[in-house]
Amino acid sequence: MNVTDKVVKLFNELIAEGEKFKLTCKKLYFSGQKKEISPEVFEEWKTKCLSLLKSTFGSSSPQFDNFANAKFFDYYNSTQIFLGILKAARANLHKGYFFHKDLMLSVNIYDSLLSRARRYLDNDEIAKAEAVLEVVLTEILGKICNNKKIPFVQEDTIESLADTLVRAEAIPETARDQLLKLHELFRQATVSSAELSAAIEWILSFLNEFLGGQILILN
Repeated sequence: MNVTDKVVKLFNELIAEGEKFKLTCKKLYFSGQKKEISPEVFEEWKTKCLSLLKSTFGSSSPQFDNFANAKFFDYYNSTQIFLGILKAARANLHKGYFFHKDLMLSVNIYDSLLSRARRYLDNDEIAKAEAVLEVVLTEILGKICNNKKIPFVQEDTIESLADTLVRAEAIPETARDQLLKLHELFRQATVSSAELSAAIEWILSFLNEFLGGQILILN
């Protein structure tokens, strides 16, 4: 089960819990049965909903804002409003909103790390720059595999990940060839600042094409 599936499962659980509240409220308000809503349990459910909406979409998102600022009328009508927001949020997940958000965050992180590697080079800290580049490139390749649902092992090297992506037709052979060159570069005893500088530019271009380009498609 991937991350999005796990989050959808949490939304399903909260929606199911909300549906039980709504049913109880309906009996209370329209059938005259003496069923009661526990304010403590209801507030606990609302808090869990807000926490999930915040962690999934962010505190400035319309999903979180609409739920947090929804006017309370009574338990029955308010539960219907809350459920409507939760179901709309779940639909956003099915349409790839969370995937888009997660991907955009990853691209920004990788870009920031590449900038850090460039600063290391500027300070003539070649070993640090090389270490950052190898880790970032490996993470980028793993992220592409995740997004394309291509099986891989976390311990895979740049070389094996490149071969995996080519076999899955996720990247062209020309990109694989360049990745193999970088894999060999990181294995060398000594690496020049110029070689790493060129590597940074290529990795940045690769990142923008194969992960950043996916964000444009989702938009």
